[in-house]
Order: sequence, then structure tokens, then C-alpha cells
Amino acid sequence: MNPFNVIAKPVRLTDQIARVLAERILQGALPPESRLPAEKELAESFGVSRSVIREAVSMLKYDGLVETRQGSGVYVSATPTARSFRLDRPEAGSAADLAAIFELRIVVEAAAAGLAAERRGKAQLDAMAAYLEVMAADVSGGRAGIEADADFHTAIAAASGNAYVERFIEFLGGALREAIRTARSNSAQYPGFPDVVQAEHRRVFEAIAAGDPAAAEDAMRQHVLAAMTRLGLKSKKTKPEEENDCPPRRSAGDSRPGPVATAPRPGPAAA
Repeated sequence: MNPFNVIAKPVRLTDQIARVLAERILQGALPPESRLPAEKELAESFGVSRSVIREAVSMLKYDGLVETRQGSGVYVSATPTARSFRLDRPEAGSAADLAAIFELRIVVEAAAAGLAAERRGKAQLDAMAAYLEVMAADVSGGRAGIEADADFHTAIAAASGNAYVERFIEFLGGALREAIRTARSNSAQYPGFPDVVQAEHRRVFEAIAAGDPAAAEDAMRQHVLAAMTRLGLKSKKTKPEEENDCPPRRSAGDSRPGPVATAPRPGPAAA
């Protein structure tokens, strides 16, 4: 007989806020097609950061409760009913679930990068370049850069010119940020790795800016595969030579110094 009670996992702030907003929507307090309060206003009301609100809203998009209208804001869907399909975050320590999320990213994001190389416009390239600059500043300042990283990938989906690709990447929402957060946290443990990740993003951007779909697809595929390898995850899509470039993920109690990555020469975040 187990003498201890099972301790419940703490509920994340984003989950709590998403639940409150969902209840207000489904109960009619926020009626269909009404505009949600601005991100800054919601952050002040809940007493949390704007990034927490942004992720909570992504979860509502998951469930089809809200939608983004370009240049106007976030609105309650015309028929706000939860979708039957949802993509839950991988449980902590679940390598199989995390690997599955990364494989999904390879399939969708590589294709999105190829389409973006064919269809991107100047405004979309400018947005990607801006997110690269923010990531570069985060790397220099020792910050995680999760939001700018996720926004960069979302901007590529938007540049694909395919509304369904863009909506699907938005649907990934929290799962995408959770995968990026895990990869970023791991990379930060190894000297030089944040610069390596930044160089991978630059290669994706440069291929898109050059209008080279094949190179853009390959750069995105290699970027996501490299992130998997740095986490010690395996994919059927991984080639043997790609597994030798990055160390496995450290366990929480591993205090041994990690190998030093060969980082590319620092340069501008976008070419």
C-alpha cells in the first residue's frame, strides 16, 4: 500500500487563463464575433506578462474559440465550440511525445519554408528579419528568445501564402512554443550553441529571401532535425551523419561540463 498521497501537478498560468477565457466565451460573457481585450489590457487584468497572455490565446485558437483578424485583433469565433481534435503538450520527460511534435514540425514547416521562398513579399521578409534581430539580441543578452523564435516560424507560415498552413501553425500554438522552449533551454547549457541555432535560422531566412524553395525546405528540415539531435531525440528522418554533430540532452543532475560547440563567426542576424 502506498503510504503517500499522489501530488497533483501544478496548473500552468497559461492553462488557468485559457480556461477562464474559454469559460467566459462558452457562457456568453464574451459573445461570438466580439473583440477580445487587447493583450496589454488582459496582461494587466490577470497580473501576468504579455507572453503568458499570448500563449493562452494560442490555446484558445487550438480549440477554435477565437480567431485572429489581420490588423484588427483577436475575435471570438462566430460559432465558438471546441474542436474535436486537439494537440496536447508533451508531458515532461516524454521523449516519444516530444519527438512526435518535432517530426510534425519537419513535415509542416519544411513545406511552409519552401512555399515562403516562392511567395514571400517584402513586408513578410522584413518581419522575419525583425524577429531574427530580436533573437540575436536575446542571444547576446543571455535570454531564451522563445517568443521571437516562435514568431519567426509563424511568420514563415504566413509568408507561405497558404491560409491553411498559417492556421495550422497557429493551431500548433502552445505545442510549438513548448518544443522551442525545451530546445532553447537545452542549447543554453552548451557554450556556443545559441549562436549555432541562430546561424540555422539565418540559413532558413537567406534561402527564403533568395527565392530558393529547395534550399529553404532543406534549411528548415536540417534546423528542426538539429534541434532534435541536440535534445537526444531520434527520428526516422535523421541521417546517421546528422546524429554526430550535437551532444545528447543532459539529465537534471548532470553537472559535468558539456562539449563546446563550434559556433559560426558572429554576423548580422539577417542578410
